[in-house]
Order: sequence, then C-alpha cells, then structure tokens
Amino acid sequence: MQTYDLFAPTTDAERLDLYARMRGEPGLCRIAPFGAYAAARYEDVRAIQKDAQRFSSEALAVSAAPPWLGPNPVAQSLVTRDPPRHTQLRALVNRAFGPSGMARLEAQVRREAETLAEAAVRQREVDFVDALSFVLPRNIIGRMLGLEPSTFTEFKRWSVNMGLISSAVPEQHQGIRDTVKEMEAYLGDVIAARRRQPGDDMVSDLVRAEVEGQQLTDAEVLSFLFLLLPAGMETTAQLIGNAAILLARFPEHLEHARADKAHIVRFLEEVLRYEPPAQFAFRVAVTDVELSGTKVPAGSLVMGLVASANRDERVFEQPDRFLPGRDKGTQHLSFGHGIHFCLGAQLARMEARLALEALVPRIRAVELRSPDIQWLPGLTIHGPRTLPVDLIPV
Repeated sequence: MQTYDLFAPTTDAERLDLYARMRGEPGLCRIAPFGAYAAARYEDVRAIQKDAQRFSSEALAVSAAPPWLGPNPVAQSLVTRDPPRHTQLRALVNRAFGPSGMARLEAQVRREAETLAEAAVRQREVDFVDALSFVLPRNIIGRMLGLEPSTFTEFKRWSVNMGLISSAVPEQHQGIRDTVKEMEAYLGDVIAARRRQPGDDMVSDLVRAEVEGQQLTDAEVLSFLFLLLPAGMETTAQLIGNAAILLARFPEHLEHARADKAHIVRFLEEVLRYEPPAQFAFRVAVTDVELSGTKVPAGSLVMGLVASANRDERVFEQPDRFLPGRDKGTQHLSFGHGIHFCLGAQLARMEARLALEALVPRIRAVELRSPDIQWLPGLTIHGPRTLPVDLIPV
C-alpha cells in the first residue's frame, strides 16, 4: 500500500496532483504524518462520512486532544459523539440552525452584510478577510451566542489556532495551549453569568436545556461553545474568502451574478466543491472493515480527503474546471454526509449568499493585489489568512 506525505505539496497544483495520484490507487492509501488510512475517491469518502456504525467520529476526539495539548473541550463535543448521544445533543441546537431559525436570522444577516459591503467598497483597497469574509460570520455567531462585542476581536486568533490543532507543528503548540486556556476562562465566565441570569441567546438556551430530564453540565455547555464559536465562523469565512478569490480569477461570474442574482447560489455551490473550507473528515474504524478492497483493522484512524473527493473524475466531469451550475454541482461533500452533516450548513450558505448579494451590485471587479494567496496555516481548514484586494466600484 502506497504512503503519501500530505505536507509535501507546496503549491495548489502539487496538492491537486497528489490527490489525483491517490485516487488512482487500487484501494485506500496510507498517509504521513498521521499514519492513517486515507480515502481519496468520492464513493469511499462518502461511505466514511455516512456509515457511523463502521466509522466512528471519536477520531475527532483523538485529533482534537493530542498529547502535547491535553484536555480540549472540543474532544467532548457534538462532533465527536456517535448515536444515541449525538442524536440527543444535536436536537438541542437543531432549532437554532434549522429553516425557521434561519428565516428569523436572515434580516439581521442582510443588514450586517450590507453595512460591511458598503464600507469595504467605499474604502476600496481592503483586506477582504478583515473587511467582510471573517467579520460577517464572527459578528453573527457572536450575537447568536450573546457574547460581548468588545471581545469579538479575539475570535480570529482563537479560531485560527483551534483550526491548527490536528496538524500543528511544535512551534505552534504553546500558542494553541494559550488559546484553549483563554477560551475556557472566557466562556466559563459566560456560562456562569447565564446560570445567574439567562437571556435571549443560545448560551442561555443551552444552560436551560435538558437531556432525558437532566440539565447539561457546565462542561457539556462549554464543549458546545468550543465547537459552535469557531465552527460558526470558519466555514463561512473561508467560503466567502474563497468566493472572492474565484470572482477575481473568473470575473465573468461577477457579470453573471450582477445580471441574475440566482447565479450567486450556483456560484457558491461550485466554490464549495472547488475549494472546500474543510479539507478532511476524520473517523475511527469501529471493527475490522474493508473499503475498496483495503482491509482496515479495528481502531485505525481513517481520513476522508474531501478536497480530493470533490475533484473525483468518476463523479464530476472536468473536475478541475470551475463551472457553476455544473451537473451534480450540489453533490459535493464539503458539508459532510449522514448524521454529521454540518449543523451550520444553512447558516453558512445564507451568510455567503447575502454577502455576495450585498457586494456584487456595488462593484464591477475584484482585483487581487497579489497573485500569491496567503492561505491559512495547517491542512484542515482551507481559505485565505489575509486577502488584499481592490474592490472596483460601479
């Protein structure tokens, strides 16, 4: 069985070439540095995401709490649980992220997007991340959780560091440990305050919530917040940031979106397929299993390479071309599949759509101020860390 080093590629082209070679293998591969089995083809990644009986999400607990870090509340969160506990916990927040919750939130998101887009275009030369793509989801999730706006400036550093955990190098370890301690202290104080005086926010809802007649413990609420705060920002921030890059690279789609607002939805689905914000899905084999002819021993770490699956030529015609509205365009695996389908998928899609609906009528071009994108560090989360652009007004 071939072993591949995920850290070896230094460019996008090299990374995509590596994935193509992995898809060409007869079965699964092994990957360094994780020592895991890896699925690169669409059908295998989908099977790993969908089949919770054979592939447990407890792998996320392992990757979220490596020995150098120690305890991390994310390791006890919703995404690391299997049924029936996963079902019970997910039910607590489904209402906020479901269709009715999104309908109540849409007007607020639209106002925020319009304000940010207007300010960004007026300034013209901006870091798109700080001007719009990160700030919009940061402000929305912060308000949903009822957090103090004066603390919002810390969220970017926290989010970046939490996203590094599964692929951090030693020189990043101390910064991540400090972030976990800061978040524990801050969010612990928020929980204590809501215990004393609940409000109209998601933290108060979690404090009041019951599972099988029992309220959640402070540790359980903390694990929810460690998940919801970064997750509520990162997927959307990278989706909007990657969308801006692709509007710059394929300007004809800006024209299409200006002529037909419906094109924005098609465009964003292709952004999700082409540059997925979350690159991997981690699982653990529950029993000895066989996938595409490869025997995987029980207890083995298995990774689904989402970015590779989304470029699988067996499913998507001309997968390396950016083609909004393509056949099977919504069948990408960027939000997962099965019981762990991304809880915030509707929120991410809505925020990204409203961000572009606010931006597109105000500009006639997005110009990258450098052809070299400064991507976020690490392998798991994919998007620009900074994105200097010139927004050319209409």
